[in-house]
Amino acid sequence: MNRVLTMSMASAVRSQPIATKTAIATRRYLRQALSLLAVGMLVALLFVWARIQVIQLGYEVSRVRKDVTELAEQRDILQAEIAELRTPERLTRIASERFGMRLPMGDEVVVLRMSGQVDVESEREK
Repeated sequence: MNRVLTMSMASAVRSQPIATKTAIATRRYLRQALSLLAVGMLVALLFVWARIQVIQLGYEVSRVRKDVTELAEQRDILQAEIAELRTPERLTRIASERFGMRLPMGDEVVVLRMSGQVDVESEREK
């Protein structure tokens, strides 16, 4: 009886598709491993992309700072040039050389009042 039972169990075990279950488990394991590998690669690519973006932004910040420095230097040069062009000595020289103007003599000064009166003598008295 025991021998018959052992023989039937042995035949039952042999009839099971062991190789098929093993192949299915292997394919499932490979699919999971490939999925994990794909997710890992995607995370690595995102990390590299983020680092590249940080580096590019760093270069852009450096370029903008350099531009700001150059523009500030150019502004200072232009302000110095404006100050030089506005000097009274330069304006006096241009007025006399180009337009023949001169400083007024004492009796040539005329004061105009808000009422429209011309007061020539008051300047002479001073």
